[in-house]
Amino acid sequence: MKYSATPRCLLIATASLLAATLPLAGVAQEIPASETPAAPAPTPEKRFVSDKLVLNVYAEPDQGSERVATIQTGDSVEELERSGNLVRVRLEDGREGWVGANYLTSDEPAIVRLRELQRQQPSAAPRVDKASLEEIAQLKKENGALRGQVSELQARIAAPVAPPPPQGETIVAAPEPPLQAAVLPTTAPTGVVGWVVALLVVGAVSFAGGYQTLARRLRKKFGGLKIY
Repeated sequence: MKYSATPRCLLIATASLLAATLPLAGVAQEIPASETPAAPAPTPEKRFVSDKLVLNVYAEPDQGSERVATIQTGDSVEELERSGNLVRVRLEDGREGWVGANYLTSDEPAIVRLRELQRQQPSAAPRVDKASLEEIAQLKKENGALRGQVSELQARIAAPVAPPPPQGETIVAAPEPPLQAAVLPTTAPTGVVGWVVALLVVGAVSFAGGYQTLARRLRKKFGGLKIY
């Protein structure tokens, strides 16, 4: 009997030791799990709808579920999570849903860049203030006066020339108004036709110079834009 009691005592001691150790092991496993801090939520990434005209947004990660919205090319959404080939996104109005991941891109599509360039592009036509309008009106008035002088000279040329006086008679010609020395011919004209030609040359030079001056001033004023 003495030898049979020893194994029984060993079994009882082993069972008691296991019973005391198992709760401690469970507590040791629970402590690290409770003390581990929760992982921070991922920051939503901005995505753009690629070159697809209309994209359906579904309530569940299943294209057979209810459609909650539609988005178009260039619309901006926030990517929240992925499930296979579907992505849960948040729309600009705050609604959330699932769309196909293949239709979203991190790069701005061409239509978005085009809209941005159009907003940044200044107006092609410059703003014309009141002073500029008055200056343009004055230049046009001067141009009209030069045109009138040329028309008058052309009318004089078209008029018939009086026949020469009979021999023995002397006709005193009316003095012509003085002309600018810079535009007079090097040799003095003789006769009525010569004076008419000289006046025509003076008028043509004045008109050409005035027109070119008007054109240069307008182009310089408005950056090369022709507005006359």
